[in-house]
Amino acid sequence: MKYPNQYSFGTEREEVRVGDLVWWNEGVCVGFIVEVMEWPEEYARWGLDQPSIALSNLHPFHANRVKHMQHIGGVTTGGTVVNSADQMEEEGVGRLSDHERAELEWAISEAKGRVAPEHRDAPFCVSAIKDMIRDEEDWHVHFVDEECRVVGTVVVPFRPNTRN
Repeated sequence: MKYPNQYSFGTEREEVRVGDLVWWNEGVCVGFIVEVMEWPEEYARWGLDQPSIALSNLHPFHANRVKHMQHIGGVTTGGTVVNSADQMEEEGVGRLSDHERAELEWAISEAKGRVAPEHRDAPFCVSAIKDMIRDEEDWHVHFVDEECRVVGTVVVPFRPNTRN
């Protein structure tokens, strides 16, 4: 399975791989590819009838292995979302550039410095939300407990030229 043309870097479409750090949900969520289901025996386990991918914006990546893989729920609480291969372009699924990864790392570091100390090592979900009043984007980092309930939220404004 490959990323859509418009979300690939260079002229060749790139392979979708488990663990890829991606934008999805039309560029709102920043998370990971947690499963690539290309064959009937893979997507049938999910009750699907076509090739699909499973995504989550729960960070770090290994936190997705601890939760139930098919934990379906809200994106601010580590829920897994499944998109068919033909929905990838519409959903804006594409890898982060090196620059965007660096900006995300900076925002996560900022958020960890601002959240209550007892939540700094908790898993967290990341979204990029546009503040319509300021007409600027912010990183929303939602720290979650082992039950995927939000225990702290930090909003970090995007730095200029964050998105490529």
